[in-house]
Amino acid sequence: MGRPGRRKSKSKRQESITSASPTDAQSKSQPLPIEPTSVPTSKPVRRWFRWDIIKDHIATWMIYAVIVGPIVGPLIFGIFYVPCYRASLTPIEFTVDRRERIVKGSGENTQAYYLVWSKEGEVFCVTDTWSFLSFDSSDRYGKLHEGLQIRGKVAGWRIPFLSWYRNVVVVDPPR
Repeated sequence: MGRPGRRKSKSKRQESITSASPTDAQSKSQPLPIEPTSVPTSKPVRRWFRWDIIKDHIATWMIYAVIVGPIVGPLIFGIFYVPCYRASLTPIEFTVDRRERIVKGSGENTQAYYLVWSKEGEVFCVTDTWSFLSFDSSDRYGKLHEGLQIRGKVAGWRIPFLSWYRNVVVVDPPR
């Protein structure tokens, strides 16, 4: 036993726990304060899409879209589409079943192109094309008479959903 009149001192840990314990005045629903621990904090999560960066630089993105877009767009078109279109050039032989001039629009907004049906069941268009620097579609269309056996070259793809037809690029003279 200790000496009379002398109180035992509490450890610092016991004092903090005692002082943190709820009293009758405090409700039991309040959580106890948690002492800081030495657990390392994790890094903030990096998202792949940073809206804050986009939001801060929206004017810069608009400038890119207005100035750089019209320059880069045709460049990408020239780099990818034109070589693919030129690579699709195929020699073909068919018999013309019928032909027709299609006109869209009116007045100054008139656009015309030519369609040619073959007896083999395929439909071709005859239009000018930048890829081959061929701007004589009316002359080529004039060489395609009904019932005539044609040798020539076509380019492009038939995509019905987009109403794309293979284009008759070269018409060889009949033999």
